[in-house]
Amino acid sequence: MQRVSSRSSLVALLLCVLLPGVGCGVGEEGGWAWAPGQQRAPAISVQGRPYRLAAGLNHSLYVTPAGTVWAWGANAQGQLGDGSTLQHLTPTQVVGLTGVTAVAAGNSHSMALREEGTVWTWGTNTDGQLGDGVSQRSVPAQVVGLTGVTAIAAGNLHSLALSNGAVWAWGNNTSGQLGDGSFTSRAAPAKVSGLTEVVAIAAGDFHSLALKRDGTVWAWGGNYSGQLGDGTLDSRSTPVRVSGLTGIVALAGGGSHSVAASSTTLGGKVWAWGDNTYGQLGNGGDVSSLLPLEVPGLTQVVALASGTSHSLALRGDDSVWAWGDNAQAQTAQTGSSVQRVPVQVSGVSDAQALACGNAFSLVGRGDNVTLGWGANGSGQLGNGSSSVRALPGRVPSLTAGASLTAGDNHVFLRQADGSVWAWGDNTYGQLGDGTLVSRPAPVRLSSTLTSARALSASSYHSLALRSDGTVWAWGDNAYGQLGDTSGGRRPSPAQVPGVAGATEIAAGTYHSLALRSDGTVWAWGDNSYGQLGAGATPRGPRAPAVVPGLAVLTHVAAGLFHSLALDGSGQVWAWGDNVYGQLGDGSTTSRNVPGRVSGLPAGIQAIVAGPSYSVALGADGSVWTWGENSNGQLGDGTTTARPVPVRISLPATIVALSTRGSHTVALDTTGMLWAWGRNVSGQLGNGTLASESTPRRVPSFARVQGFASGLRTTFALRADGSVWAWGDNSLGQLGNGATNASPVPVRAVGYPRTVPLASGAQHVLAVSSDGSVFSFGSNTRGQLGYEGSATQTSPRWLTGPECIEAVAAGALFSLALSCDGGVWAWGDNGSGQLGDSTVTARTAPARVSGLTNVVAIAAGSDHALAVRADGTVWAWGANGSGQLGDGTTTSRAVPMQVKELVDVVTVAGGSGHSVAVRADGTVWAWGANGSGQLGDGTTTSRTLPVFVSTLSGVQAIASGALHSLALTEGGAVWAWGANGSGQLGDGSTTSRTRPVQVSGLSGVQGIVAGASFSLALTPGKVWSWGNNSAGQLGDGTLVSRSLPGAGPTLSSFVALSAGANHTVVLRSDDSFLSWGTVYSP
Repeated sequence: MQRVSSRSSLVALLLCVLLPGVGCGVGEEGGWAWAPGQQRAPAISVQGRPYRLAAGLNHSLYVTPAGTVWAWGANAQGQLGDGSTLQHLTPTQVVGLTGVTAVAAGNSHSMALREEGTVWTWGTNTDGQLGDGVSQRSVPAQVVGLTGVTAIAAGNLHSLALSNGAVWAWGNNTSGQLGDGSFTSRAAPAKVSGLTEVVAIAAGDFHSLALKRDGTVWAWGGNYSGQLGDGTLDSRSTPVRVSGLTGIVALAGGGSHSVAASSTTLGGKVWAWGDNTYGQLGNGGDVSSLLPLEVPGLTQVVALASGTSHSLALRGDDSVWAWGDNAQAQTAQTGSSVQRVPVQVSGVSDAQALACGNAFSLVGRGDNVTLGWGANGSGQLGNGSSSVRALPGRVPSLTAGASLTAGDNHVFLRQADGSVWAWGDNTYGQLGDGTLVSRPAPVRLSSTLTSARALSASSYHSLALRSDGTVWAWGDNAYGQLGDTSGGRRPSPAQVPGVAGATEIAAGTYHSLALRSDGTVWAWGDNSYGQLGAGATPRGPRAPAVVPGLAVLTHVAAGLFHSLALDGSGQVWAWGDNVYGQLGDGSTTSRNVPGRVSGLPAGIQAIVAGPSYSVALGADGSVWTWGENSNGQLGDGTTTARPVPVRISLPATIVALSTRGSHTVALDTTGMLWAWGRNVSGQLGNGTLASESTPRRVPSFARVQGFASGLRTTFALRADGSVWAWGDNSLGQLGNGATNASPVPVRAVGYPRTVPLASGAQHVLAVSSDGSVFSFGSNTRGQLGYEGSATQTSPRWLTGPECIEAVAAGALFSLALSCDGGVWAWGDNGSGQLGDSTVTARTAPARVSGLTNVVAIAAGSDHALAVRADGTVWAWGANGSGQLGDGTTTSRAVPMQVKELVDVVTVAGGSGHSVAVRADGTVWAWGANGSGQLGDGTTTSRTLPVFVSTLSGVQAIASGALHSLALTEGGAVWAWGANGSGQLGDGSTTSRTRPVQVSGLSGVQGIVAGASFSLALTPGKVWSWGNNSAGQLGDGTLVSRSLPGAGPTLSSFVALSAGANHTVVLRSDDSFLSWGTVYSP
């Protein structure tokens, strides 16, 4: 049977006596004569939990602790609220919403509840579910007539709100789900008949639920499978009481089923009723029920969520349980299409909130991490891909930096916590740090900008939009671009007078624009070319004033001397200088009033302005350009200016654009960047200085969350929160502490070095706080990086390379990762592990050719691994056991890509095996497996990566000679492989071919593996187990142990590493502490 389904989420704030949680529900259609249309859903969020989540048919919503809303997934009807209809595989911020306390998602519409009790909606409006008469809307608008609202819920095609104990409903009503006694759909809220003292609400696809203060549950709407729980199959247009339920504190509506939980004082039991085709009642059967049935085995449940045909429960111990349909892994189980009884979701701990989509699930943890699993065809899991995920994995972008903004030569990074960082040129005070001192590395700005929800930067001045709708400005004010007549330079932010209720800002070279919530545009500053749009007014500096003749605008952009605006119908308007045709009206005549750009398709989604050219993004992901083209910045294969828009050829679907200077950058749906135009400083990031008149992909760089163009520089914010830049660096705008240009991406400093310490068999490498490397120990093959003594007993500095962020050590060779994304190697090279196409040992570090944009490195005994920013893994060196993962056992003296492995974030290498963790928290392994070190349940070696199926939610890995370790996001450690010395920590010396949990450890923050021993870090303490023949466990004995025991108490340390028979600690003052035997005399 074909199944077309949906889902959504409702959020209800229960009374303070109730326990916190979240729930949701959805429906299914296709082949069922009674199913009246598309599909939809709900979720409830109870007060007290720090998370607000919602999931629709194929999109997701998240409320940050700061009260802003982020969305990802399908967006064809504008349900992501970013002003476009373009799909997003990673989170994008919903435009103009602050102070939000709850969200809900229907089939293709979204809702938000603000702290003052107003309701805002966006997305499709086919049945009036937005509460007004528009057809659809891609940005939020307030639902008129609703005040004092404390909870919201979204059905498939209808919406609910709770205010003062009464329920209001609007949208589709073909099944009576509005509860007003009719079957007539409504485009405005109407009160549900006969309900008072309601404390929580939920919505299924075509039915609605309410929880009253007395603990009873009431239902109305479609009842085709008994989902109203009144013992009949009769749909109801007014509420009826669900039979037999009392003491209820949480509820959720699914596609055609419903669930409820009693208070924990009554055992926290779960009850379910309605459709049971896919096990959604959780009782082990498949027979639907017209009355509530207790779900066996579930107690102490505090929150619920339901998708179309599956459900989740959150217990008081913060564990999550799932049951129902599993066709797309929405219950996080393998090997079964239906899960008819509840089962605990592995890899999830500290759960605080739940939400269910049609066939996917979301969980919010107490540390502000969101996890997701299940269907992902529209990117609804937010992990940058569109592949089904069978195990819980994090939505990485939600814990990373929020956005990047660039001026000509300065940059701002706004973090998710609201903090703002700046670097680059500060000649005119445009950084806003109170000085005129340029900054080659990021500095944190004052708390004045903490509440900024958007920034815009031009050549010499900057703007900020605060959450209260005010605009602040700083930097050069020679033309009044800061909004006043004071002139001069201002190095600190000050409020722009006369501008309120702003929702968007744009900084031109000498003028500024602001879009207000009423859809009008305000402009101020230089007007030499009519760029303020004020008509026949003086061309000198002007205070903020409205641009006449424009209304219902959604976006603005500002160039050197021209301005752009996008209206709600998708039409683009332009005014100001037009010498290159940048106004797009077919002429080169400047214009001091707005005129419509000709030749663009309907439904333009976004606009950006270069100095003298313009770019627009179509609803289908197409890119249109016009204006100056002397450097190929229009991307049409020529250098001919265009006075009307031309569509350029791009082999990808674009979702975002950025321009400045004379180059253009675009982000596609896969998280990759494309660039074209001027390239004199390497700002296109392709490793050359040649300009390009057609788009070219930035190589080996992916998982981009945000980006911005400077004058001759490009900046990118990756999903892991790291900032990268390339191009001109004369004023320190790359943020790497240097001033030399780079034609390939380099990482901005100001972030912790991930691996400042490494141990080989008998040597140690360390990175100092200034990015230089020092080493000590055995030097028999030049692994210390200099000639001389075979053994170095005290640390010695290497003469190069510089600006090192990470080191790795093999048995007799060494690796270093520089801040420009390059890899350096030295030492033994008998298997080609130096990657220089020879097998000749080398004492001086040399760069591994062909590797750029590297973000992580690892060294096995005689092979090397590198992860690039695009998530690919590259390997070289020994390959006798297949540890290079290229499908062969042939050693390689140059890097080769590991096959069938993508989206990797970190790697580790053992004696003859390799292990990787993907962004979704899954573990993959390849190479030697004689002791089970691959964790796949066999002892068969593998030349290609295999999935370690029993692990999920992994954040770090480590490899010993013949064993492997994994650290989960919940702080647990798992181990597998050889165990002759007890290095697996399970109390035995039996080798394991599948991961086993290390006994007695929790809250672990880091792991390290020596040759045949293991270490774990908890706050202020080291735990060790395994081989101790040289005292490497640090417990004062030489006795090996198979269970973790406490090692030395540490303070002021920054890193820990382990070699063949030693452990080394790097302290914050660059001194060392070690135990065991580092090297043999």
